[in-house]
Amino acid sequence: MSVVHLITKLKTELKSRGAHGIHGLGRKFRIMDDDGSKSLSMAEFKKAMKECNIDGLNDADLRNLFNHCDKDGSGTISVDEFLNGVRDPMNERRLNLVRMAFAKIDKDGNGMLDATDIVDVYDASKHP
Repeated sequence: MSVVHLITKLKTELKSRGAHGIHGLGRKFRIMDDDGSKSLSMAEFKKAMKECNIDGLNDADLRNLFNHCDKDGSGTISVDEFLNGVRDPMNERRLNLVRMAFAKIDKDGNGMLDATDIVDVYDASKHP
């Protein structure tokens, strides 16, 4: 099975189990992370996929799906890797909003946010 097809099946199954949006996916990740290491080993991933009851996954499919998420090749999947692996890309409207927010915070225009940029725009006294 292609990775795209596998990801589509996984997303469908996760959504049917209440994993909507980033928070829902993060919650599912924490449930899959049996040892609390904030990363999924191949064993945890296989167990989670079995519990998700995704039909027709053989060992090669599981390995392809795992490798798709394990972008840094560490042999484990971090929560960020998991989220990036299964969430849909941002639509153009949302991407433009993120770019606008970033540009507003990036006062020196260097394309990176550092502590100075954030201190200049964030007033902690206004936070509840």
